Amino acid sequence: MAGNTRSTLESPRLGRRFGVVMAAVLLAWVWYTHFWPQLQTTNESIRLYFVQAVAETGRPELDDVCKIHGSIPIDRSEYRGHIYMDKAPGLALLALPLYPIVRAFHPEVAGDDLWLFGVIACLLTVTLPCWLMLWLLARYLATLGMTPRIAAVTTLALGLASPLFAYATLFFGHALAAACIGAAAYLLAMPETGASSLRRRFAVGALLGFAGLVDTPVFILSGLVVLWAGARALPESAGLAPRARIQAVLPIVAMVALGVLMQFAHNAWMLGDPLRFAYQFKGDKGFAAMHGSGLFGFHAPQLDILWLLLIGPSRGLFYHAPWLLPAVAGLLAAARDPKLTETRRLDAIALALIALAYALTVSGFSDWKGGDSAYARHLIPILPLLAPGLAYALRPPRLARPLRALLLSSIAIGLILTMPTIATFPYHFTKLERPVLELGWPLWLLGNFSPSVGRALGWSDWTSATLFLGLCIVPWLLTLRLPHAIGAQREPLAERLAVWTVALGATALWLLTLVAAVPHPGRIVQVARAQSSEMLGPDADERDGNKEWQKLLQRAKERRLRRLHNTQPAPAN
Repeated sequence: MAGNTRSTLESPRLGRRFGVVMAAVLLAWVWYTHFWPQLQTTNESIRLYFVQAVAETGRPELDDVCKIHGSIPIDRSEYRGHIYMDKAPGLALLALPLYPIVRAFHPEVAGDDLWLFGVIACLLTVTLPCWLMLWLLARYLATLGMTPRIAAVTTLALGLASPLFAYATLFFGHALAAACIGAAAYLLAMPETGASSLRRRFAVGALLGFAGLVDTPVFILSGLVVLWAGARALPESAGLAPRARIQAVLPIVAMVALGVLMQFAHNAWMLGDPLRFAYQFKGDKGFAAMHGSGLFGFHAPQLDILWLLLIGPSRGLFYHAPWLLPAVAGLLAAARDPKLTETRRLDAIALALIALAYALTVSGFSDWKGGDSAYARHLIPILPLLAPGLAYALRPPRLARPLRALLLSSIAIGLILTMPTIATFPYHFTKLERPVLELGWPLWLLGNFSPSVGRALGWSDWTSATLFLGLCIVPWLLTLRLPHAIGAQREPLAERLAVWTVALGATALWLLTLVAAVPHPGRIVQVARAQSSEMLGPDADERDGNKEWQKLLQRAKERRLRRLHNTQPAPAN
């Protein structure tokens, strides 16, 4: 079922409509920024410190940068009396060329305004690559013969109704790793060339190698994708043929190996030994104990942890994005669909098994919760692998209309459980049992929002939040203007109303069930709300965040006036 790519997304009319949908997604992603002048988050700060140190001194030691900013992040490594970044280097190295450009226009990024560089770096090195990956997903679905509406719904589900939404706005490595893994998988599975094109294979390998350089455990995921590439390189009738399969994936393996070598080179440059990883020298005693057990903190998979990672209300992927369950079912159903080609069936089962294998790997990690962070952040890289399953599940006539309505309601729940995290505070304290319902939505209702585009324009936080809500909803409405099938007549109004009625009713029932499960807020919840409100800014209680931005603009104006005064020639005697 190859489909006609041009008939689905490349026709000018459909291309314009789909472009508007994607533009709304990008605007929703950039609407809120999660960098605060008064708050430095440790996971992102250590990367920004590394970028500044390398750009200013040419060395990876962070001692002087920590003195400049007056803080030492908890996420750090300490070796031979020096402070180092404890993260994989890929994201920081990608942002490094941006620093001198931004510094040339705004010298204060070397001091108090380093957070502003973080905003720009996050936008260009995390948000934009993830958005381009969504475009590639739509292209891949088009080559499978999926209709424009199904391609759009699937892309929107991944972009707006999954934890990827949150991490596309944070300077963490998980979303960028997900973008690389997803892009590699889609390029590999594209039916026009697949793995037969040499250039395509090198691109796939480069993406897989860089994904591991961004998030070290993702090298495991990259290796699994390489095995998938070898399995699909030849038809099943060819048998094992190990030599032919190895030759087919050799360019991919070479580029992944290059990523590994770059990691070793980084280790040698920073710590003097290619096999000496920063994770081995955690500066915080608690983190050191975590990463010191097992293999850098990894143990055998634990099924109870896997359950919490997938289903648990604190971090569970399926809890916060329920549509992932039918997506898995869609992949498994496609793997047994006789109407699909042998390669397509192999792709479907490979995507499901690779995601499962990596989830099992993460379940053995000591820090599976990921600290005070939103959702199961270590599983973000498998989201693009599961997304095509949603398209398979939605493809008619696989699902009856009532089931399709329930599936749409599961997407709506994902959107509802994602939006408040982005709009308020995208860090879920580990002691909270249901972070979105106990922290995210209450912060929204109390008016405690993150800095936004609307705030920068001088609008009230409530006006900005309302527009953000519109940006999250409008793309779904725009999908109704995309045909549900190529060349087909529109569904009768009564049938469409029936689907929407069931979907909205199921969503309301689900929400009532979720809310009813939340107990009266105890002291832990109350303290978490107070702490996050305070960190969002001193004006949060007044529900007017514009004052903080006005202070920043005033300080910037005063600095410019001082520089201008200092450059004026001294008056003649």
